[in-house]
Amino acid sequence: MLPVGRADTYLQPGAPDPVLPKDLVLDLAGRFLPDGNNGADTRFDVDESGGEARAYMLGSGIVVKTQRPHRLRPRTSLEKEAHVLSLLAGPLAGRIPRLFGYGREDTAAGPVEFLVMSRIRGCAALHAGLPAREALLASLADVLRSVHAADVTGLRDSGLLPADVDSAALRGRLQLGFADACDGFAAHRDRYAGAGAPERIAIAAVDALAGLTDESPVLLHSNPGPTHVFVGDGGLCTGLIDFGDAYASHPALDLRSWPDPADRIVLHEAYTGGRPTTRGFDAVWTVVMILADLNAMLHRADLAEAAGRDLALRLAQL
Repeated sequence: MLPVGRADTYLQPGAPDPVLPKDLVLDLAGRFLPDGNNGADTRFDVDESGGEARAYMLGSGIVVKTQRPHRLRPRTSLEKEAHVLSLLAGPLAGRIPRLFGYGREDTAAGPVEFLVMSRIRGCAALHAGLPAREALLASLADVLRSVHAADVTGLRDSGLLPADVDSAALRGRLQLGFADACDGFAAHRDRYAGAGAPERIAIAAVDALAGLTDESPVLLHSNPGPTHVFVGDGGLCTGLIDFGDAYASHPALDLRSWPDPADRIVLHEAYTGGRPTTRGFDAVWTVVMILADLNAMLHRADLAEAAGRDLALRLAQL
């Protein structure tokens, strides 16, 4: 039997969510920028596409990112994001936002939690319209390997970074993810066209990891998919944004965020570099592909057929 799913719980849904005035945003940014406002007052665009966050796009490629109070949730933290950006600033300079500062401020508009950072050049892959993504996914794999290689001992000790400390915790995370997918299919039965009930598939997938050997968790972005991966004119990954949901777990979990199974397969091959993987890695990869296929069937009608074919293949590998 699957547990109740882990759909996000918002901690203060009734909190006011005002758009901050330009002068206040410039003042917050100027406290951390090396040259005051540094020309930031030449532009002021508000981007709310992040959902949990609101981004104020300023001049000179500066972003002030704020936590939207009514969308505050346990797994997202701007403070955590600030620490992760600092941790990765050396190995991924230029491919993640440059952090200028993090702060909390009581203002006339209410409490404000914010980051001041640089923009990543290019645009989100979601909007790039790339006919072929092999080069993009190969360059993304390089970024992910650097993320996963980071030493997160200090960040975990701070209590800011959730971690799946052993294989039981990893199975618990995946079990909750499957439970959410099954809840979705219960409400939209017409979106499932696979063989076997989603609930039975979920239980079989999680059970397949019962004998998994414990491994040290690595830093994960959490969702390095088309929304957060930026691409330039040459079709390569120019950077990765939004580390507010970062956690530590098995590296295969960061390879599941692209809805199209063909993209996930290319990313996996680029990430592993054709080198043999362990039996445990392959087992986790198979299970996360099953979960990703179920979510693609649930949320992407245009990919349901491809996801169904891949699902059948992965189930045969359990």
